[in-house]
Amino acid sequence: MTTTFRTRGTRWAALGGLLAAALTLGGCAPAIPTPAPDAASVSPALSVDRNTQVLEAMNAALAEAGESLDPSTLEGRVTGPALALRTSQLQVAQIRQNSDLVTVLPTQYKQIILPLTDTWPRTTFAITEPTDELQPPRLIALTQDAPRAPFKLWGWVQLRPGVTMPAFADPKLGSELLAPDDASLAVTPQDVVAQYADLLTTGDQSAFVDTFEPAEEDPFRVLLKSTAERQLQELEPDNDLVRGTYTFTSTPNPDAVIQTVRTADGGAMVLASLNGSEHMEAVEGAVLAPSTKTAQALLEGQELTNKLTAGFMDMVALFVPPAGSDQRVKLLGYSHVQTSASVG
Repeated sequence: MTTTFRTRGTRWAALGGLLAAALTLGGCAPAIPTPAPDAASVSPALSVDRNTQVLEAMNAALAEAGESLDPSTLEGRVTGPALALRTSQLQVAQIRQNSDLVTVLPTQYKQIILPLTDTWPRTTFAITEPTDELQPPRLIALTQDAPRAPFKLWGWVQLRPGVTMPAFADPKLGSELLAPDDASLAVTPQDVVAQYADLLTTGDQSAFVDTFEPAEEDPFRVLLKSTAERQLQELEPDNDLVRGTYTFTSTPNPDAVIQTVRTADGGAMVLASLNGSEHMEAVEGAVLAPSTKTAQALLEGQELTNKLTAGFMDMVALFVPPAGSDQRVKLLGYSHVQTSASVG
């Protein structure tokens, strides 16, 4: 399946043509002087060439860390959820002496989305080509905290297969960055993140289920449901009388900002970090063994019991329609990476 991308590169040129035509046709009326717009106010905060340099510096830091498996080499070019997640992946790679579980971020890009802003912090986005293994493209976000600070990788998701991405402004024009409480959307960015976390936790029992696309169309919710069903089946003892318990909860990451950029239709793409927690408890006397290579590495040295808890750092990218739209919120992509494990 293919991933489709769209841009709006001519909207200002077309608007200028319409205004010029209107002034020509209205030549008999007195001309009303209008102030010329400040060029800085309609220019993106970062040039395409400068953005290329930023991406190259980030990729160099990721490559160095991948070769050395040393998380300290990331700090100059990686921050926020991405730093915590990549640090955990490199630590697992150190334990396993194998980096095959470290997320691949391709260095070639299908599309870039540059911010239209004169304030900080500011965020840029890029969509990669598929990986060498033909996995779907990644959506990445980089932030700059202050005028002279470097742009750093803030987070990433894997786009869902076959997704049609919303259109964004041409990078030469720039796209508007939105505040967490922006009310021009069907749901504010901060509310949609909290509501999606509730949906991941409570499923069809969530009060917000009708705000989002159907569960069977959301690959992250499908994954969590199938995981829960599989784990419950494994927790069922032979006598079929007493079952173990399985729970998964999701909450917005309180330490991470929400990254939001305007789409061409007046909606927005929202990128956010979530904290996921999975807890399993088997019958007394049973022993729960980790089922993945990551969990095995994170549990190294711990004595197994009938309880097992896993922590996940999840990233989600959501399309939120504009206020008044009859569209539902849609998942564009996600990442679901285990970052901790314990036997309690």
